Amino acid sequence: MDYATIHSFYTVIILVAFVGLLVWVFLIKRKPDFDDAANAIFADEQKSQQKQQQESDHE
Repeated sequence: MDYATIHSFYTVIILVAFVGLLVWVFLIKRKPDFDDAANAIFADEQKSQQKQQQESDHE
C-alpha cells in the first residue's frame, strides 16, 4: 500500500463522513431540536430577568 492509496482511502472516508453529517442535519427531522438550541440563550436571559425581579421584590 503506497501513499496515494492511503490518501485515497482517507479522502473517501472524509467524504462519507461529510455526506453523513449533511444527511443528519438536513434530511432527518431534527428541526425541533435545533430550534430549542437556537432559543436556549433567550431562556437563560428570561431566567436572569426573573431572578433580578425576585431580588428586587424582596428588597
